[in-house]
Amino acid sequence: MKIIHCADLHIDSKIEGLPAEKSKLRRDEILHTFERMCDYARDEGVRAVIIAGDAFDSPRISKKTALRFIEGVKSAPDTDFLYLSGNHDGEFLSAWGDDMPSNFKVFGNTWTEYRYGDVSVRGITFDKYNAPFVYDGLKTTADDINIVCMHGQILGYKSEEAAETVSLPLLKNKNIDYLALGHIHSYAEGTIDERGVYAYSGCLDGRGFDETGVKGFVLLETDGKKLSRRFVPFCSRILATAEFSVENARSFYALRNEILEKLRSAYDGKSLVKVILTGGHDADFIVDKDDLAFRLNEEFFFAKVYDCTTLKVSAEDFAADKSVRGEFVRAVLSSDVSEEEKERIILTGLAALKGEL
Repeated sequence: MKIIHCADLHIDSKIEGLPAEKSKLRRDEILHTFERMCDYARDEGVRAVIIAGDAFDSPRISKKTALRFIEGVKSAPDTDFLYLSGNHDGEFLSAWGDDMPSNFKVFGNTWTEYRYGDVSVRGITFDKYNAPFVYDGLKTTADDINIVCMHGQILGYKSEEAAETVSLPLLKNKNIDYLALGHIHSYAEGTIDERGVYAYSGCLDGRGFDETGVKGFVLLETDGKKLSRRFVPFCSRILATAEFSVENARSFYALRNEILEKLRSAYDGKSLVKVILTGGHDADFIVDKDDLAFRLNEEFFFAKVYDCTTLKVSAEDFAADKSVRGEFVRAVLSSDVSEEEKERIILTGLAALKGEL
């Protein structure tokens, strides 16, 4: 038997930082990735799809999105979709619950079990009332293959958003074989005890440069005796961040060509890439991030460039320079403005003296 564990789809999410047309396209692609997963479940004979929270980015979604989501579930009638509310989409069912097909099943705020032979799938939605009783209320049978679903943050995982904390110590010796988690948007796994493991499936498709790398779902398979798992890449596009130092570059344009070549070899043209330029350079080194961004956007679906380089210059470097340039640099360096402002003024002034502005 096959079971999919996915989470954090964040369908209908705002895609920020992209041009309007590409942002709209990405929103549609993320929804279509869910539809493709429904097709996969149907075609591969998947018995259940666990959605471990945050199927949507907010309770308010468009009617078109809701209908496509519902049609996706209907398209795999022999697959149960086991839905757990997360910290983003908790009110989705209040608006659309009556329209959901019979193969869409929900984990409530008490332990809810769905059974497939000797495989037991239990889940619970955290709320402000049940948190003190969640762990004591979990009752399992040692002879079953036990899958447990929760949406929250294990202590030690960094997240910028508030979420319930999942306590691994309180889940020990509960006969858990697999803990299907949602909330962390990158794949991660670990052990609960000698018997059980946990995994964050990560999001199904990346939305921004805080969700880089290959995304997908976990495919669980059981022969009735043991449970195996593997991560299945499934995202429509890859988002990537790469840092490049200007420190030892012969020229910026030589570095630009090196960056293009390395990114071409690592990612296909469907990808979204963010390049961060680092390192120090002297006053004569030109950092042309606009040209680099232009070239990258010719190669990839979307690209952005951040200039985090620093200017390495001191008064001693220009002590013997009696030109206007030398006088200008020494005057700026001896001024009371901040170091960041000095760098900006020097770079702008030197470009102006060269006739580049």
